[in-house]
Amino acid sequence: MSKADRFEVTFPLILTQDDSFSITFTLESGDTLEFKQGAYYLYGDNGSGKTTLLNMLALTIGNIGGASGPDKGTIKFNDETYNAKGFNYIRAAEIREKSFCIFPQKAFFLPVSTRDNYMVLNGSDRQKAAAFSAHEYPDLLSGGQQQKVLMDIVLDAKKPVWFLDEPLSNLDAERRHYFWMTLQRAYRKDLATVFFIDHWIGKKIKDDKNFKHLNTLLVVTENRQKNSPTNINARHIEIFENNDPQDFFGRQIQQVQKEMSATSFLKKEPGV
Repeated sequence: MSKADRFEVTFPLILTQDDSFSITFTLESGDTLEFKQGAYYLYGDNGSGKTTLLNMLALTIGNIGGASGPDKGTIKFNDETYNAKGFNYIRAAEIREKSFCIFPQKAFFLPVSTRDNYMVLNGSDRQKAAAFSAHEYPDLLSGGQQQKVLMDIVLDAKKPVWFLDEPLSNLDAERRHYFWMTLQRAYRKDLATVFFIDHWIGKKIKDDKNFKHLNTLLVVTENRQKNSPTNINARHIEIFENNDPQDFFGRQIQQVQKEMSATSFLKKEPGV
């Protein structure tokens, strides 16, 4: 196992905002988690903090470059601490550009062509940019078409860490097949670590013998508003780990292929 592409998280991990909101992650067992090569699935209710945790790992929210302390927790990627002295937004952007693919829960596009969206959102590879339309505007596409375009723009097989937040929403069987094929091909190249949040996948994980329960995150959110009582919510997130996910990817491809074949057969039946 290579040392590269490894996260180490020390708990409690606390995110605060304007002294009016905080979310605290603690572990049910132990005080550190290590995420290394493999697939990780986060299972929890809506609003339990799954997306917040992924965004903290992906360097898109949090006190980047802020003062560290034993009560705040730490996140390290390849032994580089996010809230260490000297770590700043420029360094965070460099890490994201080099190592992270971030697939958001909601498709976000600029009001420009698909090609220009690629150039802005994922880089200036002119050869790859030529594969995108200079005339088609992605915000005019259906939800499923937008998800596929976002996959093509964001998911880069050269980047070792992928954060996938609801990637299968609005996808029909054909596009789900495309998703799993994209994932399998990337994992055969440079992709090493995948984080999933997805209710569709969640139906499969708990019955999959290759996914093992890693730990449980206890999540407490506090909302403090002037002239209002403090609102405190406590939830939890289950973390599952698969150190060799290729078999899982392959079986998802086979299942979707069966679904597509059955649908194709029904379409050929007269009167259907």
